Amino acid sequence: MVISISVIGLSLVVVAWVLEFFLMGEEKKLNVWFVVFYSLGVAVLVYDGFAVGLNDLAAVNLVSLFVALGILVRMKFF
Repeated sequence: MVISISVIGLSLVVVAWVLEFFLMGEEKKLNVWFVVFYSLGVAVLVYDGFAVGLNDLAAVNLVSLFVALGILVRMKFF
């Protein structure tokens, strides 16, 4: 079985959502690690989209990546 890059990217996004769900707690605040794993997953999807010629899909994922990175900056992670 060959695992595509898209599957790896989507898997990272799913891991991020699962971690966020279980680690959210009472405060209902975003967890930094959720945003990190989400960003990594979307970055892989952007790369894969451009690599296989799905430029529209890659561009939409790129916007999502910029939003996630903006949230990380706002959270003072960097």
